[in-house]
Amino acid sequence: MSASCHIRRSVIAAAAVALFAQPVAAQDPSASVQKLLERGALNEAVQRAEGERDNPESTYLAGQAFAKMDNGDRAGQEFNRLRETGDESWKAIGEAAALALAGNTAGAMDAANRAVAANSGNPYAHYQLGLMASRQNNFARALTAFERAIELKPDFAYAHYYAGLASQRLKQTAKMSAHLESFMNLAPEAPERAAVSAILRTLRGRR
Repeated sequence: MSASCHIRRSVIAAAAVALFAQPVAAQDPSASVQKLLERGALNEAVQRAEGERDNPESTYLAGQAFAKMDNGDRAGQEFNRLRETGDESWKAIGEAAALALAGNTAGAMDAANRAVAANSGNPYAHYQLGLMASRQNNFARALTAFERAIELKPDFAYAHYYAGLASQRLKQTAKMSAHLESFMNLAPEAPERAAVSAILRTLRGRR
């Protein structure tokens, strides 16, 4: 069996375990919406975001949390809140995320590009662009976008996670390993931890 095939099988098996895992988050009143999301404490994340309506980052991450819970209606509501802000970058990020939920990948990509153009210093604009590029199977562009998001926000665990997956598709094993290691260090309680651990064990076994 090829090494790449073994990695894929390990990911599938570990992901099945992670899917049914129920992460239990410690009650931490100081935890940010981002950290709660990365911990898999999705209900706590959206509750925390509800009290931070003046923070577009929290609103965006609440939308991501609802999406992970397969609650597209509530995710769409959160993303549409961003479209009502006065910040052009966040407006476009909200539009991109909402269009992606609706299955309009081309429109979502256009909006993500406008988000970056409006504010190239917004890490979430690059992150959303990376998500859209991944949907279009443009993994080189996705990796560039995720790595720019990481430069702007080094503690953004899911940017590392998706950068690792894009690197895998590009067969850039060293980058894949580095990003997934960073993801595990930043989000050791993430629901994806079992799948990521399986990939990393396989990579270590090849060295």
